[in-house]
Amino acid sequence: MASTRSAHRDGAAGDPSDPGGPPDEVRTVSEAVRAAERHLRAWLTISRSAARELHGVDTAPEAAAWGATAHRGLRALAAYARARREEGFAGGFWAWCAQGGSAAVCWPASEKKLAMRESRTVMGCAKYRRTRVFDVDPRVEPSGRIVMQAHLKISEGGGDLAPRIYFHDDTGGATGKVHVGFVGPHHLVPNTRA
Repeated sequence: MASTRSAHRDGAAGDPSDPGGPPDEVRTVSEAVRAAERHLRAWLTISRSAARELHGVDTAPEAAAWGATAHRGLRALAAYARARREEGFAGGFWAWCAQGGSAAVCWPASEKKLAMRESRTVMGCAKYRRTRVFDVDPRVEPSGRIVMQAHLKISEGGGDLAPRIYFHDDTGGATGKVHVGFVGPHHLVPNTRA
């Protein structure tokens, strides 16, 4: 059986000649986070407090699908950061996705899968805004905390348990990386539809 790893150099999908590259598959969102922490740290920083309340997510009937999708999303964020740093891509994550990402991995540029900002209603409500303040590298924000609006929607269905990945794009900043501040169930980052 042929390997599903890509020979593309983005490191986000792995290089078949690199036995230490990211795994082809994961079974849960927690595994996706651990794989990203281990293999994608050149382009992606996941805060220590990012993974929250994943037990329910990891034991849900949708766990394997959510894990695979989260893995793909984290790899896409890393591949985007690499494209910004090493290939000179000048646009943002949405534009990179809309252009098809890398040969190895991409993420859908659609409202059902990606939000680059929250609604005015969400951001105008202190209760909702507070739930989107996450830890970040102090080189990005000296206080070590920042409001993150951009997020990957791991599942369209799944209700309050459906995972979200909130991130901050510092690819043009001091770190040159994408920073993940939250990986967890939607109910921890509620909105006006909840």
